[in-house]
Amino acid sequence: MKLGAPQLNSQLDEMPLEIFLEGDVEDAALRDYDATNCHITSLDMSSVVLEKVTLTGAQFERINARDVKVGQCDLSAAILANGAMNRVEFRNCRMAGVDFSKTALHDALFQGCKLDMANFRFGDMRRVKFVNCTFVEADFLGAILHDVAFESCTLEHIVFTQAKCKSVDLRGSDLIEVSGWNALKGATIDGVQLAQAAPYLANELGIIVRNR
Repeated sequence: MKLGAPQLNSQLDEMPLEIFLEGDVEDAALRDYDATNCHITSLDMSSVVLEKVTLTGAQFERINARDVKVGQCDLSAAILANGAMNRVEFRNCRMAGVDFSKTALHDALFQGCKLDMANFRFGDMRRVKFVNCTFVEADFLGAILHDVAFESCTLEHIVFTQAKCKSVDLRGSDLIEVSGWNALKGATIDGVQLAQAAPYLANELGIIVRNR
């Protein structure tokens, strides 16, 4: 799967946090800022780099992001629901409890991110790749997943119930107590994962396994 990479201007101006709080940012970089619990009503950003920014508990009532790179940022418990993100990258970010519910994520890369208890409910995910990420108790309930790959990830107690999946690739990831296997019809897994999944598939199908 080929993702559309962020297209950044060759020269980005260093901007203070106050510019981002105004809600319309283009060709800018924000580095080494603490924006814990900030509340932004509307944010439209294009050709932007965020590095080592703390956004723990931040609330974005509406976010529209295009061509954005986010590196080594803390987005734990941040709310980015009901937004749209296109050609974005998240690398080595802490994102436990982040809320992406009802957000469109298109051409998005998550690499080396911690996504425990992340909320992707009813999101629209197309051409999204997760690489070396951890998911514990993450929720994809009712989400659209088209051309989504999980590479070398840990997925534990994950919910895929009622998800609408097409071309989902789970090969090479650890699958531990995943629920909603019926929604993953057509997904690609490897032989090791099949053995891991067998008890949960049997349970969802109502198959009783009993040794004689």
